[in-house]
Amino acid sequence: MDLAIERQAARRADRAARCSPLRRRCFAALQEGAVGLAELCASDSPFTTRPLSEAQADQLVRWLLRVGLLRREVDGQGLTDRVRLTPLGRRVVAAWPEQSRPPVSLQERWLNGLRRWLSIWS
Repeated sequence: MDLAIERQAARRADRAARCSPLRRRCFAALQEGAVGLAELCASDSPFTTRPLSEAQADQLVRWLLRVGLLRREVDGQGLTDRVRLTPLGRRVVAAWPEQSRPPVSLQERWLNGLRRWLSIWS
């Protein structure tokens, strides 16, 4: 039973990562260390496929936190706006081809969007 739940969580995290506007380069940086919210919403960010507002970047990070792909970095003062990959996130990204993210079908985008929308209300 636990293995089935773990596989389901990995599929959900993989789908969420592939549906996100984050580039493979961002996930590589997240494997090496933490990335801040400001780096994701910079107008010329090499980490995103399109410019994100701070609110959009924050919502995206919250969703990836919720599916278990990311975790917040902690410093001496408490939580920061910087995130890094969780062990689950590292496994998901390690399964991808070296230089790209696997493509996402329309059905996967729809399912990810529905789950993300429903998570707002729970």
